[in-house]
Amino acid sequence: MKTEMHRQIYFDKTIHIQKIKDCISGNNEQQVIKVFESLDYKLGKDYFRQYPIGCRFVLDFAFVNEQLAIEIDGKSHDFKKQRIKDKKRDRFLYNNNWVVIRIKDKDFFGYKGLFYKFLIKEIVDIRREQFISGRLYPIDIPDYSE
Repeated sequence: MKTEMHRQIYFDKTIHIQKIKDCISGNNEQQVIKVFESLDYKLGKDYFRQYPIGCRFVLDFAFVNEQLAIEIDGKSHDFKKQRIKDKKRDRFLYNNNWVVIRIKDKDFFGYKGLFYKFLIKEIVDIRREQFISGRLYPIDIPDYSE
């Protein structure tokens, strides 16, 4: 328990330091932000980058009110060990009423990019309506990356 508490304190202090955020963020983050801006989403208002969930995870992008996580996965997520971690993480988020859209970066920035842009918009709109009505319902997102 003591170790977990120290980890939480370290995490809470360091995750908000810009240099730390930049180290754990992917290379394509600015391009993702441009896509979100094209949908009229504002960083720091509608969504956040490198958003911590407790001391366990940092989400690439989070629409906090809507409880929507956007994960843009680079090549490191192609390895079995990382895919297992991702599945555990996604299950944790799902069990806590978050919706996770996990996208391979080559797909997001490739020919499937337009599809993902409108998928994100649709899910944000649905979750935003649910948030306003006071009840977020689970949404199962098929894995389009296969």
